[in-house]
Amino acid sequence: MTNKPRHPHRKPLWQKLAKIFRPWHRRLGIASALLVVMVAASGILINHSNDFKLDTAHVHQGWLLDHYGIKAPGQLAIYATQPLLAASDNLLWIKNKPVLEAQGPLLGAISYGEHYVAIDAQHLYLLDKDGALLEQQGRATGLPQDLRTLALLPTGDGEQLWLNTATGSYLSDSDLIEWQAAKPLVAIDWQAPLVDEESEAIGHDLSLKARAMHLSWERVLLDLHSGRIVGLPGSLMMDLVALSLIFMAISGLYLWQQAKPKKRKIK
Repeated sequence: MTNKPRHPHRKPLWQKLAKIFRPWHRRLGIASALLVVMVAASGILINHSNDFKLDTAHVHQGWLLDHYGIKAPGQLAIYATQPLLAASDNLLWIKNKPVLEAQGPLLGAISYGEHYVAIDAQHLYLLDKDGALLEQQGRATGLPQDLRTLALLPTGDGEQLWLNTATGSYLSDSDLIEWQAAKPLVAIDWQAPLVDEESEAIGHDLSLKARAMHLSWERVLLDLHSGRIVGLPGSLMMDLVALSLIFMAISGLYLWQQAKPKKRKIK
């Protein structure tokens, strides 16, 4: 009587593993394909961010700025000057271009001769016509403190620059070096922001530009590449994709190895 094998239909281990790996290899490949393409594309763009100027290109999409929690300026003012001067918090804008970051919220800006003058509560800023800062005055230079607003008063010889402060009015000399407490002989039309439909439209566009300064496309691509753009769930999702790729690499090599034709031994 011959002995029969106990398990004549039992498959070898490599066949069992291949049966398990094959469907999961396919499923994970399909599920990860879109994310892999996104990661690869964003990685290429990040590597060439300087070439594409993505590090200096700012995001102007309101919904994306909202997603990052970038809020509109708390203070926005458009002034009746030529060219247009505006302020968003402590930023001074000339022709819709930011030129000055003041030490405090700006309270006024005006064109004075061949220069621009802007003020916050404790400082005066003198800029040239290109928006470059020429001089900054403060308490140490004799500037009155607790400024509120400013104004130009026409005279026979030109214009006088006045400052309105918590303690009264001050008149400057022609070089903006000395300030003297004085009372104007005529009523001064102190500068105030414009309030009309046109200025509201300009202010809306300026607000978007001010927000955009805090977010570049390079930052968005970095967050998209890592998954951080949607917070912790995105980071965990990218971790899963990475683990899936590792599994696919290992299972793919295993399946390829098992599918190779076996070499016959030559007797």
